[in-house]
Amino acid sequence: MKKGFLLGFTALILLICLLPLAANIFGYKAANRENRPLARKPELITRDGLNLDFPSDFDDYWSDHFGFREELVTAFHSATLTLFNDTLNEKVVAGKEGFLFYSETLNDYAGIDRMSDDEIAMAAASIRLIMEYAESKGARFVFSAAPNKNTIYPEYMPDRIKRAYEHGSNRERLYAALKEQSVDTIDFAALLTEHKGDGLLYYQQDTHWNQRGAIIAYNAIMKLILTSGNDCYDDYAAVKPTEKTGYSGDLHNFVLPAESSSLSYPDYGIPADYTTDAGARPQRDPSFGTTSGVNKDKALLLYRDSFGEAIIPLLSSNLGRAVYSQEFPYNLTLADNSSQGFDLIMIELVERNIPNLLSSAPFVPAVEKQLPEGACRAGFTAEAKQKAGYTQLCGNVSAYSAAKRIYVKVACTDGVERVYEAFPVSASCDGAGQALNASEMDYMLTLPYGIDGEASAVWLG
Repeated sequence: MKKGFLLGFTALILLICLLPLAANIFGYKAANRENRPLARKPELITRDGLNLDFPSDFDDYWSDHFGFREELVTAFHSATLTLFNDTLNEKVVAGKEGFLFYSETLNDYAGIDRMSDDEIAMAAASIRLIMEYAESKGARFVFSAAPNKNTIYPEYMPDRIKRAYEHGSNRERLYAALKEQSVDTIDFAALLTEHKGDGLLYYQQDTHWNQRGAIIAYNAIMKLILTSGNDCYDDYAAVKPTEKTGYSGDLHNFVLPAESSSLSYPDYGIPADYTTDAGARPQRDPSFGTTSGVNKDKALLLYRDSFGEAIIPLLSSNLGRAVYSQEFPYNLTLADNSSQGFDLIMIELVERNIPNLLSSAPFVPAVEKQLPEGACRAGFTAEAKQKAGYTQLCGNVSAYSAAKRIYVKVACTDGVERVYEAFPVSASCDGAGQALNASEMDYMLTLPYGIDGEASAVWLG
């Protein structure tokens, strides 16, 4: 009897192990609900010769495509959630009452690896330079951070993860620094917290705000654009949502891809009433525009991430012109090259990605400035390169501190010397990102269109 049991158990294990292989042999194709590209089937022989990475490439491919993958992943995580209230998935944190949270937000939540004061100052300086350019184009500029879900709903985080309140989060400190730089902001965290009593504002098993949260963000933006008492737009206050189920969020699909969600979410059923620019592919293009017959004289340029997805239909249906860009680093030449000016140029950036502001300089044509009194000349390196018809000057400067601004004197080819303020960046011009001494900093400067020249001196002030 014991022998029979062992044989049966062994046969069962072999069957489980062979079932995925058999499924692939008979044409099984893995679905993709994880909002990420699945690994492609590798080739042993490529046009460059033998693929030495084939074993690891095939391992990645098999991990993404083995038979009944989604069913097995779902079964495993259903068991761990039931037994331990844990996903054992590096990307997903199981919270209370069915909430799931993105693991990349844990540092913000727990106050770990916070940006230094100098890094916050550098990020604020970069945003201020974007603001100055926007204002030079006649537009108002506003920065906003879409809060992490656990910023709004800390009460649903697991008790084992403690929240740090002292010294402030990156978001709070950046907002304070931007206020000192006279940069306008929208505090979405404060707005959403104020409206928590209206109902859930984020999907329970997704990283993003739901339609209720998106409407709050949308109204805040519209109030900045439509400043006249004669302006009007639909605030959707009269729309009553229907509670629906079945929405499988990004976090849900990481751990329960084969299971339909039973959690409810608000569906406002708001129709989209706008036209996308001819030839534009909103799901693929990094930038695209829309037009509508409402508020024809109002235009918005929004630099956004995935949090902007839910507010695009709302904004586009109530603005004559809207342009959206997911390009990062931010490409402000969209405003430079636009035949139509913008009333508002805005950045929406999710809280967890605030450190990315230091990774590279935005593509922003510089605004000419006067060299301030008391500025000190500094040692520097410089090289020039071309990008999309613009001249960019980059290098590093010595004796730098985050409290100082970097001014580059440019000997222009038209014989005129001009002064511009450069972006401080943490990566070098060639993208190598070499570590610098504490007293050095890389910089990037994009000259206005039609202006060419070389850096002749760098000043700190």
